Amino acid sequence: MIMEMYDPTWLEIKRYLSIRSATTPRALKNSYKLIYLSDATGVPIPWILDVNISDPLIPLEQRVGNLTISEEGVIAMMSDINGNERWQISIYDLNNGRMTHVAGDGSDINNLGAWSHDGKILGFTSNKRNGIDFDVYIYKLNGNVEGPIAKMEGTNKLIEWVSYDHALIIHNNTNLDSDIYLIDFKNGSLENLTKHEGEAANTNPKNLGNGKFLFTTNINSEYMGIAIYDLNRREWKYLHQPDRDVETIELSPDRLKVAFSENVEGYSKLYTANIDFTYIREMKNPKGVISEISWGKIGLTYSISSPKIGNEIWVWSEGAGQRQLTNSPKYHVNMENNVLPETVRYKSWDGMMIPALIYKPKFGKPPYPAVVTVHGGPESQDRPSFQFLPQILVKLGYIVLSPNFRGSSGYGKTFVHLDDREKRIESLKDIGALVDWAEEEGLVRKGEIAITGASYGGYATLMSMALFPEYWSCGVERVGIVNLVTFIKNTGPWRRKYRMHEYGDPEKMYDVMMELSPIKHLDKIKAPLMVIHGLNDPRVPISEAEQLVEEMRKRGREVKYIKVVDEGHGLVKINNRVNLQMEIIRFIMQHTPVKSN
Repeated sequence: MIMEMYDPTWLEIKRYLSIRSATTPRALKNSYKLIYLSDATGVPIPWILDVNISDPLIPLEQRVGNLTISEEGVIAMMSDINGNERWQISIYDLNNGRMTHVAGDGSDINNLGAWSHDGKILGFTSNKRNGIDFDVYIYKLNGNVEGPIAKMEGTNKLIEWVSYDHALIIHNNTNLDSDIYLIDFKNGSLENLTKHEGEAANTNPKNLGNGKFLFTTNINSEYMGIAIYDLNRREWKYLHQPDRDVETIELSPDRLKVAFSENVEGYSKLYTANIDFTYIREMKNPKGVISEISWGKIGLTYSISSPKIGNEIWVWSEGAGQRQLTNSPKYHVNMENNVLPETVRYKSWDGMMIPALIYKPKFGKPPYPAVVTVHGGPESQDRPSFQFLPQILVKLGYIVLSPNFRGSSGYGKTFVHLDDREKRIESLKDIGALVDWAEEEGLVRKGEIAITGASYGGYATLMSMALFPEYWSCGVERVGIVNLVTFIKNTGPWRRKYRMHEYGDPEKMYDVMMELSPIKHLDKIKAPLMVIHGLNDPRVPISEAEQLVEEMRKRGREVKYIKVVDEGHGLVKINNRVNLQMEIIRFIMQHTPVKSN
């Protein structure tokens, strides 16, 4: 690999894989400082931007998954060890430079919550009681943890305070159905504010004061909109109902304006509005995907991911307009040369039109060697963000096809349920239909196409290799589900009931789940296979990969297996990302060569 550094192609690949990111902006309301996460040191840790100078705050060796900051300048953060997602909470005081452990011993999971408005109390939830259910706790700055204040079933997160004694909690009924609860800290009582019929997601509460808050919801709607709740009357109404999903919302420091982003064919559009939405202003943000918004004294900051930018934080302020705040190392990669994907819709096996992204190379002639990338979730969406693999592959001469098969999010409540349980096969057939369409368009040739995906995308990779064995030159499966029954049995207990809602209950649907499991169809897989899995994965345990590799090798099939001992459900550490993504690219190039034409 050392000699590869002298090869211009591999040097360029390593440059791309070494690009760093800045995400998760937290803008202070009473100063121009910005706290954010950057992986410039090798893993995501807190950084501070002060007077245009960025600096890491704490020399941490393990990743920080999320953080929040009080108006008193105290940062609360959650971190885990080697990707195990056993989140521990710590605080760091900007005023004195001291760090304090709050919760977590490596066996439980602690979900970071919100600071009270006076900055003296931090709310959080933890499953320390039974390893499954997340109860409500508080931490006071004098060093005391109190709780559980209230015991709750399932997954819960304390999101916002509405008074000194009351806060709002998001309770997940399923992955796509949630309610907002009001907790009274005086007596621990809970009240469901958003009881509803049918499925609806209620989330992102933002306190307006005077007993009112904004939130996002899709009650009686296909898409997420913005609503206002009146605690005095226990009533709510929609303020903004677009024909696409509102992604995230944030209030201005004076609570007189709201910023929000919408998902428009995968791209994010940023807006501001007054509180009653009688005036809405589009902010003309760069093309890409916005993940978080934070409005402070420095302005309206947002985290954006774009092929032309990377993962960076931008800011808008009145008078100054928009500008990029962070400049993460790019290793001399010219980001302007990156490819923006085309959005297409193709006819699937039953006539349904399915959206997809296509990255076309700038040289060569069709049909191109191709790679199909399959997103995870499955309640997710392949969007035009900055992604290492498509950009590298396109530079090498591959066309990259990324389907948003039925069951993907971003296209309405009905579409996202078209792959549930026994309907999963219909969604998997969308992947084969994409290849059929691309071949008819003259873009690809079957047998010269690699396929790869992670998590659910790894599952779909394996099933596609079995369902359409002649289509593929090779496959790369990453942290994927192999056996739906053993997956449900062995996934983290706090996740089990939520995943059963998507994939089925083995006690009731054993035969259906096995028929939809790759383990049942391994004899049909013909193409060479690479398998990558993190040892500490709590979502899809490594036993899924091990049974796959064992069974494939029994059949004498070509399998390259890489166990990553210091990662979990994905690659967080830069060194691992660089080395393993290079292995993936090398494997694809070996089995799906780019031919001069």
